[in-house]
This record gives sequence, C-alpha cells and structure tokens, in this order.
Amino acid sequence: MPDKDNYDSMEIETIDNSSSANGNLLGQEKFKLHFSNVFYTAKQNNKLVTILNDICGEFQSGRLTAVLGPSGAGKTSILNVLSGFKASGVSGKITFNGKERNSLAYRKVSCYIPQNFALLDLLTVQETMCDSVDLKLSPKTSSEEKEKIIDDIIRILNMEKCRNRLVRNLSGGERKRLSIAIELVTNPPVMFFDEPTSGLDSVSSLQIINYLKRLALDGRIIVCVIHQPSSKLMKLFDDVIVMSRGHVVYSGPKVDMIPTFEEAGFAFPEYYNPADFALEVSSEEHNEQLLSLIQTNKNRYCEQTPPPNESTTNAINENTKILNHSNNHTTIDVQPSSGTKSRRSTHERCRFATMRPKAKVGVCRQMVILTRRSLRTMSRNLIAVQLRVIVHVIVAVLVGAVFWDIGNDGARTLTNISCIFFIIMFIFFGNAMPSILLCPQDTPVFIREYLNGWYSLRAYYASKLTSDLPMLLICPTLFTTIIYFMTSQPDDIVRFAMCWVISIILAIVGHFMGLAFGSTFELQMAILLVPGISIPFMIFSGFFIRINEVSSIFRPLCDISFYRYTMEALIQAIYGYGRPDLQCHREFCYLKSPTKLLKELDMQGDLYGHDIFVLSIWIIFFMVLFFISLVLRVKREQ
Repeated sequence: MPDKDNYDSMEIETIDNSSSANGNLLGQEKFKLHFSNVFYTAKQNNKLVTILNDICGEFQSGRLTAVLGPSGAGKTSILNVLSGFKASGVSGKITFNGKERNSLAYRKVSCYIPQNFALLDLLTVQETMCDSVDLKLSPKTSSEEKEKIIDDIIRILNMEKCRNRLVRNLSGGERKRLSIAIELVTNPPVMFFDEPTSGLDSVSSLQIINYLKRLALDGRIIVCVIHQPSSKLMKLFDDVIVMSRGHVVYSGPKVDMIPTFEEAGFAFPEYYNPADFALEVSSEEHNEQLLSLIQTNKNRYCEQTPPPNESTTNAINENTKILNHSNNHTTIDVQPSSGTKSRRSTHERCRFATMRPKAKVGVCRQMVILTRRSLRTMSRNLIAVQLRVIVHVIVAVLVGAVFWDIGNDGARTLTNISCIFFIIMFIFFGNAMPSILLCPQDTPVFIREYLNGWYSLRAYYASKLTSDLPMLLICPTLFTTIIYFMTSQPDDIVRFAMCWVISIILAIVGHFMGLAFGSTFELQMAILLVPGISIPFMIFSGFFIRINEVSSIFRPLCDISFYRYTMEALIQAIYGYGRPDLQCHREFCYLKSPTKLLKELDMQGDLYGHDIFVLSIWIIFFMVLFFISLVLRVKREQ
C-alpha cells in the first residue's frame, strides 16, 4: 500500500468512459439538489417521532459536502431522505435541477452507499463488478465495453491487487473502495455516503476521502456523513452541513462556517479543528444562539437562495490546492465560473466521465444474472452446499444401517413406519433450517440493490425460485435413494418414483417456509418460529395417533397438517395399490397384509393424488408468503 505522504499529493484521474455512447458529460452540466421545509417522522417505541425538523439546504455539483453532527442528530436520516431510500413519513420540497424530484427517475441518476454496505462475501471483486455492470448497463453494451469500464474503475480505485480476491478476504479499506466501484458503473451524478471512513485508520480514511474528492471534481454531487474528521480530512471538503437534534444548524461553504458561528456568539479557539468546533456547537442545548443559527439557515435556503459569492469561489480554490501535484509538470486549476474542471499537463488532459444512466434490463435478463450469481455463491458456500450434501449422505447411510432390510418384513411393519416418519422429519428440517440461515446473508444485499434500482422484485423472486432448485433436487434424491434401497423397500420403480416425488415436494415446502420466515423475522426469531409452528403439526400426522381417534375439536388441524399428507402419500406409495402380503419369519405377523395396515391407519383408498394436490397448495402458500415477506422488508426499509 502506498505510504501516507503519497495520498497528500494523489494524482487526480477520471474514468475514461469514451467507450460509452450514452449519457451526458458530467462536466458539461451543473447539478443542484435543493431541499426546503423537509420533515421526516418515524415510529419509535410505538410513537411517532420527528427525526428531521424543517431542514433546508442544497448540494451543488463539483463539490464535496460533509454532514457533521453528534450522535442522534439525524445525519444518516438526512441521507436516507435525500437519497430516496426513505419515502414514508417524509414531507417537504426536494428539487433536482429546479424540478420536483421524481423518485423513479432520481434513482437512475443517484446512488446511496450506506455505512454497512452489504456484499456477497463469496464473490471475487471481478465477479462483483461484472454482475453490477450486467445489471445496470444496457444489454446492447458489448462485453469489450463492459470490461473496459471495469478495468478503468478498478485502476482508478487502486484495486488491481485484489481483483481476483474473494470479498470476504478484503480489508476494510478495500471493501469501502469496492462499494464505491460498484456504484461508479453508471457514473451517477449524485452520490451519498454514510460514514465512508468508519472503522478505517487515518491513512485509509484519507485515501477514501481523496477518492471522493476526485469524484466530486469530475462534476458530481458528493455528500457523505463523516464522524469526527481530522483537520487534514476537513481540508478536502468544500461544503459542510451541521446537524443538531434533527435541525440544520449550518449549510454552506466550509470557509463560511466559522465566521457564521462566531457571528452567532460562539468563540472559535485558536489552532482548533473546525470539525470538533462544529460538533461542540451542535451539541449545545437549544439556546438562543443555536436557534439563531437554525433560523439563519432557514432564511437562506427556505425563503431565498443568494447567488454565489466570493467566499464560495475562495472555498473551491482553497480546498482544491491540497490535491495539486508538487511536481512541476502537473497542476490543477478550478474554474468555478464555467463549471468545476481540472487541468492537467499537456501530454494528458483530464477527461470527464460520461454518465451512463441505469438501463432498462428486462426481467428475464435480470433473473438470469441473479440466478447465475446465486449458483456461483452457493457452490462456494460450505454450509449451503458441501456440508449439506455430506450430512444428507451420512445420515441416510446411518438410517439405512439401523433399519436394514425391514421394508419387506411383516413382523417389523411398525418399525418401517417409524423409519418413514424419520425421513419426513429430516427432509423437512434439513431444507428449512439452511434456508433460514442463508437469509441474513442475502436479504441485506437484496434490499440495497433493489432500493438502488438494480433490478425488480419479480426478477429477484424468480431467481430465488430457480437458483435453489439444484439443492432441492440433489439432497432429497440422495437421501431417499440411499434409505430406500438399504431398507429393502418394494423393488418397484413406480413406487420408488412416488416416494421420490413426495420427498422433493416436502423439501420444497420446508425450503419456502424457511425463506418466508427467514426474510420476515430476525434470525433468532425465525429459528424459534419454524420448529415452534411446524412441530405441533406432527401430532396430527397420523403417526402418534390415528386420524379417526383425534377429537373433533382438533380434527381441522389434521386436515391442514402437511405432515399428515406427506405421511399418507409415502405409506400409500409403499403399501398401497395392491401390494401383496409381506414376508413373515415368525409364527404370526399381525400387519403382514398391506390392506390391513392401511385399514388400521385409516388410509384406505386412492389418496396419493389428493395428497400431492394438498401439498402443492402448501407450496403455493409459502411461495406467496415469501413474496409478501420481501415486499414487507422493502417497505420496512423505506
């Protein structure tokens, strides 16, 4: 990694996107995001709390803005609201380039990078970038153009060394840079960052803010929440927003912040970090001086917006000097009157990035990309694939050894039914529990990507249906096949196929129940609820007590228990449809006749088709429940 001094004179580069023919040059148009009289209320402890209270301000292209304030001041909330991530409970006027902000159109030209940027740990940096490019750019974009875009972004963010490294093996600074790289694919003119330096050392923090400064100089609006920045970091920022208990205390050029606070009666100590001074001012209890600052900001941005003054020009010049090269052949000159520009040596002029709007990628294409990504991550997941298959095989061999050769023994019929019941339990929980455990890894990534407009909810839902099919076929097939032949069940391909179909259907029921509960509730709650709800239904499966012996009060529970229909279908497949009497090596075998067994269990008649139908209804129910859970998660985050 470069040493600290190299970051002080980091060369300013911009992404060469000459390969893209769509979009507008960021340097040719100035962008402005203005907000006034914005309120944001949310429920906390079943009470409506006003988090943002009548805030006003604006962001301009070509300028790097820091959002400062103590904990609980509303720093993250202002980013959530202005980025469009939070829509419910928001009121006020937000305009982009003088026009009322349209949520759908605005998301195409903006992005929000939260503090805890969710990534798929089992993808490499290259694969993560490729998926981002495929989901965001038009399918008409050639693979050469996409590869060039990826190469440019990786080169500029200095990620060549970790290009083929798994995300889980990246350092904190590399993860931050990757989060920026993912969103740079479309070169959005508006970018929001929530504490991009959180958890990083001073050198890595300076590196990240230098990257953000570089993006701002290309003509973007860059806004980031920053927690207690050093004086060195503060020099990189052009504008500052200071928050205090949901109010904006100050919004404007950084060089005007201290004079404004001093005019309100706050004394600035000599040789003091301006960021620390801003935090101390915003931490004051509501007094006349602080209220005066809040009102001054409202008067400036809510009622009238003054034209750029000399201090604004000075702010740009002052804060850009620290990025100038110390050598003689490269300089940077900012021309605020004609838009923010950077000038380099004659042998290499700065090229402005071309904005690539998020393209309309079809739902089918989105589903293919997401399915490919899911299969790739699953293949590398030790718990989801490798251990899951191994456990199914080991348990199947163990069960087959314990219940060896009992399938055609009339004296051990009840023991064989116990084996069938164990198969049902293992297949259900062996597919429900892994699905619950994998949801906390996938859901945060889905929420971030969906709210940033990467793909539709239908595409993600369809990809989950298709990408999980291989494991839903492999594990129950191995488990059922091994046990079926080790326990000497009927040597009939039709009966084996009937048992196999039921095991697959039961695995799908357990899988979607796990997905539905895992995406709706927190991990611990989901792990508690799935067994807590499903295990009581075992009582009404017909194994512990025959259906005709159940009290009429509980009879409806028998009619909806998916364990009952699974048990019934498997017993029908093994003992029904005219199977001849079983072998009997004792003087008397009471249940050697399959017909008598079915009568004792109250499972007479052709019930297999009916059982398949009811279990299919359960699958549809949990699939719909899973879709509803995704919708609720999205609404909960907005």
